[in-house]
Amino acid sequence: MSTTKYNVEYFLKYVKETKSVNTYREYEKGIVKFCEWYGKTPDEVLEERRQDWKSDDLMQKNRFVRELEKFHSWLLEPVHEIKGKPNTAYSINSARTYCLGIQQLFRYYQMPMMIPTSSDISKTVVSTKDFVPTPEQYRKMFNLAADLRSKLIISMGKDLGWRIGDFAKLKKDQLPDLEQEPPILFELITEKEDVIAKSFLSDETVDLLKEYLLIVKDNANPYLFPSNREGYFDTESINRILKDLAAKADIRIPKRKRLRFHAFRKRFLSECANLHVDVNTAKILVGKQVEKDMLTYLSEVEHRQAFVRVYERLRLTERPRRRTGQEMTETEERLKILETKVAILSSLAPELMKKVDKLVEGTETYRLERWDIKDMTVDEKLTVLAKERMRKEREEYARIIAENNNNNH
Repeated sequence: MSTTKYNVEYFLKYVKETKSVNTYREYEKGIVKFCEWYGKTPDEVLEERRQDWKSDDLMQKNRFVRELEKFHSWLLEPVHEIKGKPNTAYSINSARTYCLGIQQLFRYYQMPMMIPTSSDISKTVVSTKDFVPTPEQYRKMFNLAADLRSKLIISMGKDLGWRIGDFAKLKKDQLPDLEQEPPILFELITEKEDVIAKSFLSDETVDLLKEYLLIVKDNANPYLFPSNREGYFDTESINRILKDLAAKADIRIPKRKRLRFHAFRKRFLSECANLHVDVNTAKILVGKQVEKDMLTYLSEVEHRQAFVRVYERLRLTERPRRRTGQEMTETEERLKILETKVAILSSLAPELMKKVDKLVEGTETYRLERWDIKDMTVDEKLTVLAKERMRKEREEYARIIAENNNNNH
């Protein structure tokens, strides 16, 4: 084996330098635990993977996928042993987390495992560990924050819905032009999923940023939230600020629950779900993976409109007065456009309407209601399809909001 090229130590060093402390610990624990179960050293496992990867035999090439599934099942057993000592079963979420280390190790050396979507390895369950403050509770925390940095962390956190690793490592030169009209598009390639987050900065965040940058602009440290040294303000300190502000605001965090930066992401996605924002739009706004064709299908205008709707629910400061007549005109125009779209669809070619009929008949909503498609108007058919889409979106939102409950990414 070439110890200079294929070495687990190099991978862990890379993770330590580029990822959060908690990500490093989780990957390291997962690799150690897998190797204890497998009975080989980490470098021996890596060499076996290298030999499998070179094979033309598809079964051998995917051998470690099966080994990882066995490892995952072993973690879920009521009683299993590690080095002769009995251990109780891990939760589904913990079992998934322990599998990530080996997956990322192989991926680092360009030998990724193709985990089937149906595999139990990828499954998670909703956890009760995260405490997600309400918009009103965030407002209380914001108003009680004594320093500008804390206020900015809350305001930017609820705007972006990013993971803490991406947020903490923000550099001043990565910020967009703040002289634009808010909300301002803020694009960033996320660290974990390596996708572009098409997020926005609200007017209140832009105002705070302008004031804050006057203080830190002469600091040689490039990070937006610098530490006392040359690095960035660590993630544990950011979480500690949120916990202290919650205590100051008399927000009671239930037993066995925790408040951390990730709650901003959950709150943003929850509001998207409440407002029936297209789930792919919501993913793009917070930097989650979507199919490539959706990136071009959904326009920046739609992203902006969705953000504005969510922002109005999460606003921290008093909303500036706006003319009621203007708001009603915007709403009426939007409804008129929707009505016109339905009218256009109703006049479509018969061939296309047959496709609509097949889509309706294939939905769970249609089967449950037991309608006769012959008696349905175009508007009713589209309503069935809309209900079906909303049902699937609710399921998707439930899944993505439940993600990462048991880790500190």
